[in-house]
Amino acid sequence: MSTRERSAIVAVGRARPPWTALLLLGVPVLVALLGPLIRPTGEAPSAEGAMPSQPPGDGHPLGTDVLGRDMLWLVLHGGVSVLGSTLGALLVGMVVGVPLGLLAAGPRRGLDETVMRGLDLLLAFPGLLVLMTLAATGHRDWYWLVLVAGVLQAPAVARLVRSAALDPGTRTVVEALRMQGRGWAYIHLRHVARELAAPVATDAGGRFAVVLYLLASANFLGLGLSASSPDWAVLIERNRAALFSQPAAVLVPAGLLTALCVGGNLLVDHTLARKRRKG
Repeated sequence: MSTRERSAIVAVGRARPPWTALLLLGVPVLVALLGPLIRPTGEAPSAEGAMPSQPPGDGHPLGTDVLGRDMLWLVLHGGVSVLGSTLGALLVGMVVGVPLGLLAAGPRRGLDETVMRGLDLLLAFPGLLVLMTLAATGHRDWYWLVLVAGVLQAPAVARLVRSAALDPGTRTVVEALRMQGRGWAYIHLRHVARELAAPVATDAGGRFAVVLYLLASANFLGLGLSASSPDWAVLIERNRAALFSQPAAVLVPAGLLTALCVGGNLLVDHTLARKRRKG
């Protein structure tokens, strides 16, 4: 083993945990998961006589929003919809994109062209414009937003899966298994799926920020959740006029969304860098 290889192994072994990424990602995730337990849903979000857009004070550590509701209660309950909708859209994208990618990677050239050209057409549409058009047709419910946002991720996921499935190393083993008489299910579910797990998981980590940005933008524009929702993006939109009189109503949810997005990206970057060093 050369000196360079030994140095690389030592560097990997001594690699520091990504504390910055874990902190940025962990804070909003913990707020989203533990918030409803800290302030149960049964409690009133506003106290009697509370004034709208009041700065932090007694009884309201983060002040009140434009409707006189307690901002701390809203922030603690607003992360559930953010995480739930983002993860839901990611799941839809994987469920649609992975099978299409495997289908395109099959031996039939005509089927490959049909699937990929159809996905290219979908890829050409701007995501936010699609969601705005959907809302204009009356489909403004949150589940429509999550479903369509997930379908919009399918072309990129399918391209990744197709590329990984067509890798020369993967194709060699697939051809060998076919010559042994193995069926489609055995080849793709036991071998190809194992080869795709790492790139798909890595892509999902980076795509999380893309979906989060898309859904937050849609909710900010009032396309998904109702105006009374405690969702962090909705809180920013509802309280933006009171930014200077009650900055906590805008900066706290905006900071949590930013930390969630940046922390996720940093963690993915660290994971990829560590994988490259190991390789």
